[in-house]
Amino acid sequence: MKTYATAVLLAGVVIPILLHMVANESMPWWPDTVSMGIAFGAAALAVVWKTRIERETNRRLWSALKILGRRWTSTR
Repeated sequence: MKTYATAVLLAGVVIPILLHMVANESMPWWPDTVSMGIAFGAAALAVVWKTRIERETNRRLWSALKILGRRWTSTR
């Protein structure tokens, strides 16, 4: 949960505020900065979730391959 919270805070709060401060033209807080925060935060959650799912899938795949390898070598 800490990883998700960190991703949302960085991508959904810090980055839009920094972009708001360095923009050449004055950017209104609502709706521009807030909508960027929502979009960036949602994208960050998706990236973290996908990374964790892929890591779990890879772990299960390698575990299954190890088991198959052990069974194949023990039957020879």
